[in-house]
Amino acid sequence: MQFEQGANSIRVKAANQAAILKTIYRCGPVKRSEIARRLELTLPTITTSVNGMMARGIVRETGSALPDERFVGRRAHPVDIVPESRRFIGLEIQGFRRTVCLLDYRGRVLCKREDREDCRDYGRNLELAGEMVARALEACRIGLEDVAGMGVCIPGLVDRRRGLLEELRPSLNWSRRDVRGDVAALTGYAGPISVDNNACARAYGAQLFRREELGDAQTFAYLFINVGIACPLVLNTSGDFGSVVGAGEVGYMVMDPDGPPCDGGGRGSLECYSSDAAVLRRCAEVMAAGGGPVLRRLCGGGAPTMEALLEAQAAGDPDAEEIVDRAVRMLGLAVANINNFACPSRMLIEGKLFCRQENRERLLALVRQNLCQAIRAGTAFIFVDPDPFSGAVGAAAMAICRDLETYGSTD
Repeated sequence: MQFEQGANSIRVKAANQAAILKTIYRCGPVKRSEIARRLELTLPTITTSVNGMMARGIVRETGSALPDERFVGRRAHPVDIVPESRRFIGLEIQGFRRTVCLLDYRGRVLCKREDREDCRDYGRNLELAGEMVARALEACRIGLEDVAGMGVCIPGLVDRRRGLLEELRPSLNWSRRDVRGDVAALTGYAGPISVDNNACARAYGAQLFRREELGDAQTFAYLFINVGIACPLVLNTSGDFGSVVGAGEVGYMVMDPDGPPCDGGGRGSLECYSSDAAVLRRCAEVMAAGGGPVLRRLCGGGAPTMEALLEAQAAGDPDAEEIVDRAVRMLGLAVANINNFACPSRMLIEGKLFCRQENRERLLALVRQNLCQAIRAGTAFIFVDPDPFSGAVGAAAMAICRDLETYGSTD
């Protein structure tokens, strides 16, 4: 790594401190000598930085002193992050629901709130989100001044540098919105606010809080199937916090150029067949035509849900089977295409369709059928149980990553 040499001593010091804190976060409890070895920095540099972090209360010595093999006779105390030292807010905003989570430094959820009012107005969504943030802070008996960072995630194309929502599907007229500025003005929060796509937020959450599942993966992809479909790619995760590449809007991947028209233009996109919205539209069409006997009974005259569809599939409803089969078949082809192109070490898959083991097995069989022979063993697939708060947790993870990356530069 060798950040110690350089012309700009302030910049180099800040980079060293951020690297040390990230190493403690990833590897703690960890000895100072091990940090020095990993970063190729001198032990005095590590000791000085760690002492400063301990004075600020964000790092502490933990456990019993252990022999340090680099220094005969010296016993070293491992150091680790102090989870309760910093708190972060994560917020996911969608037209049909909003969620907020308050996390400590290690990702423990201190409080969570959900609002399911179906509201298509951008301003009203922010108001509802702001109310939830206030209630979460009140429940934890802390103020905005006690929050080290906030993350906000939202569907669509996001300029994460400027905190802008550039474009969202036509059903919601939310394009060209200053999400960062609007959230800051609404909540009164003056600290750093990170903004990104909601699938990217889940990828941040995975790389911080699913380290055991990711193992030594160099890269991973996060396929998120919801109203839309996205699959961001995360690079260089084994040695550092990875870079999330784009929003991965694979929902616009063309599966059939002569297929049905898409919200975003064009025809026959993956979202037309396999998004939750498309699947439920197909359910409604089948039910209106008198099909799906089990599905109709389960819905009781109401709108179809993914849960009812899966229950009808399990009960052997032939129409439910056909709807699920088409959605999974298109997803299988798309996942194979993604892996043939990028070949990530891991692919995490989150979607309600895959709450049933049968559908997971069907997807993987299709993927393996269509993978390039040379890379068939290249990707490990991990199914993530759908969680209504995974976006908010991921948004808070974005804020934690920013806090770690910028440590030392704000002193």
